[in-house]
Amino acid sequence: MKKLTLILVAMLISSIVQIPLSSAATDNARITGIEISGKQGAIIWGTYEIKIEYGDGFVTYQVSGVINPKTAPSGTKVCKIKNDNERLKSGDDCDSSDVEFWVQAYYASSSKKMYVNLGSPLTEEESLTMDEGDSENFPQYSTKIKVVSVDDEDNEVKVEVTLPDGSKKSETIEEGDYETFDAKAGDYTYKYFVKVEVTNIKDSNTAKLKIYFPKYPALKLEVKSSGAETEQPEEVQGTLELIYNDILYSGEILTIKTNGTVAYKLKLNSVGYYSSFSVFDKNNKPIKTFTVKEGSGYQLSQVPIRVEIPPNSVDLTYNRIKVRLYGPQGSEVQPIIREANIKVELSISTTKILLDRDELIVFVNVENQGRGKAFDVNVAAPIPNGFELRSGIGTWNLKMLDAFTKMPVLVYTLKPTQVGSYKLGPVNVQYYNEAGEKKVIKSNTINQIIVYGLPKLSLVGEAFNGTWSTYVHTQEKTVKLKFTVSAEGKDAKYEFIKNATIKLLLPDSLDGETELFVGDVKAGETKTLESEYAILKPDNAIISAMLVYQDPLGNWHEENFGNLVIVNSLPPAVEIKEVKVYPSPEELPQYVNSTLAELDNKTRGLLAEKLKNISVSYLPPEKGINWWPILTILFLIASAVLAYSYMDLKSKYEKALKELGRRKRKPGGLPKKEEALKPEEKATEEAQS
Repeated sequence: MKKLTLILVAMLISSIVQIPLSSAATDNARITGIEISGKQGAIIWGTYEIKIEYGDGFVTYQVSGVINPKTAPSGTKVCKIKNDNERLKSGDDCDSSDVEFWVQAYYASSSKKMYVNLGSPLTEEESLTMDEGDSENFPQYSTKIKVVSVDDEDNEVKVEVTLPDGSKKSETIEEGDYETFDAKAGDYTYKYFVKVEVTNIKDSNTAKLKIYFPKYPALKLEVKSSGAETEQPEEVQGTLELIYNDILYSGEILTIKTNGTVAYKLKLNSVGYYSSFSVFDKNNKPIKTFTVKEGSGYQLSQVPIRVEIPPNSVDLTYNRIKVRLYGPQGSEVQPIIREANIKVELSISTTKILLDRDELIVFVNVENQGRGKAFDVNVAAPIPNGFELRSGIGTWNLKMLDAFTKMPVLVYTLKPTQVGSYKLGPVNVQYYNEAGEKKVIKSNTINQIIVYGLPKLSLVGEAFNGTWSTYVHTQEKTVKLKFTVSAEGKDAKYEFIKNATIKLLLPDSLDGETELFVGDVKAGETKTLESEYAILKPDNAIISAMLVYQDPLGNWHEENFGNLVIVNSLPPAVEIKEVKVYPSPEELPQYVNSTLAELDNKTRGLLAEKLKNISVSYLPPEKGINWWPILTILFLIASAVLAYSYMDLKSKYEKALKELGRRKRKPGGLPKKEEALKPEEKATEEAQS
């Protein structure tokens, strides 16, 4: 591809002299587009003087130091052979290995000028093994080459070339590829003066290079002209009409028909500021070869044809021009069917992403690298299993894709729905060529897209005081702590963390290791770490932690876990409680007596009964007659007699009161004498007094 690009660049000037370039264009350094006014002139190039003269379609070359001049058709290469008998050769002989330099010249009657190209074969000067930063001088060419950097991952080397005029140019060259560097030669440019080829990249620091220079590296150039001459252009009479107004590529032939019969054929030989054409009759017999300057036209006298090239229509990149062709009325041009060449490239933003965090950006580049147009272009983008379309659309349509043009980059976003390894592609492109034929093109495939996930992490802390617990109370001078990291997930291959570390947040009452390296933890895996810590002072120490780790892509994360474990090293607290104090045995009788005296009758009786039942069982048995039961019985009898007497007396008393109430006093009568009263009345009276 690089060679093709350089060939096209070279043709920008060499096409002026209607000389087709060979496939080995970059095997020659060259100076192109030298103008000589008139039909003769001279060029002083280094130590040689080259005299050139045009006449009757032929050019005569005479080189100083070579006795016999060489005559060849306009545009033919003529070369100087360096051997024992230096001489000039032409044509295919100029590709031999002993060529020192070559010359091409032709005369353009339309501009009254001669155009000359000079060139010299590139030969390998030296093969070098150079490290990054090394440089190599080539004093015979006034050139210096330096290796700026070597990238073995991308397989490329950056070189810097210091040219004879002191200017510096840098290029990055891939392994197996090359770059060329131009030098100044008088008022012209000596193209491809230096060629640097990277043959091998050994490691991240060393590369093998091949350096090429022209066999004849002279940079001195002077042009002498003899003056211009005049010539009348050819003309034809007659009415012509526009029969073709479109692009024409170098090498293509337009077939002109009159009344359905082939009349003439027009071939584009080369493209340039002056483009070359040839006209043939219906039997393919040459009629005329001519050149047309960009922005002007040419009318043939031999046949009724006029060719025009509009201004700014020369495209040297794709070796094509826009042509306006005029012919006799009723003429037509047979259409040229060109083939489209659709190329599809699929690329993505990354091949490794994180589930629930990242999205995959997909790029689709569609380019027509052919000369023909593509119609009804349809692009279908792939969506693999395990992904869903996040943004963008799944298909694109374009009515027409012109030759050597690109569709705008098609972009869409995919969101992963599960972890795993996936393939993406190909992209299918369907279109119709200029002949109406349906074509289907497929892109490349991205073979491995890995979706990683982060497992659900947990961190548990425990302290040891006979048993492991999240809370311990200790009076020891040290305490053991244990931390357990667990990862919960479904697929250990794609769900894991890397380089995990537990960073403890310790109070100043504890002293010990604050960073515990865990390492990698996969889904379904648990890792436990223990460490011993000194207790510096009594405290109710609360320990928290931060888990620091990398995800599968290398990004760092932090998770905080608070109040993992508590270590209480405070001494026991003094508690004051009310305790009931009971009397001594000596004080008990007095305490019981005073307690009973303070109670009401009912409560006192109940308590006295309980005390009696308690004390009785502790009394020693009595000796002899037990008077208590006897006295009790006597007491009960006496009580009964007294009660009976009391009841009898009370009855009599109540009866006397009734009798007394029945007696009535006579008004005014004298009271009875005391001796005359009955005994009952007397008793009643005494009782009342």
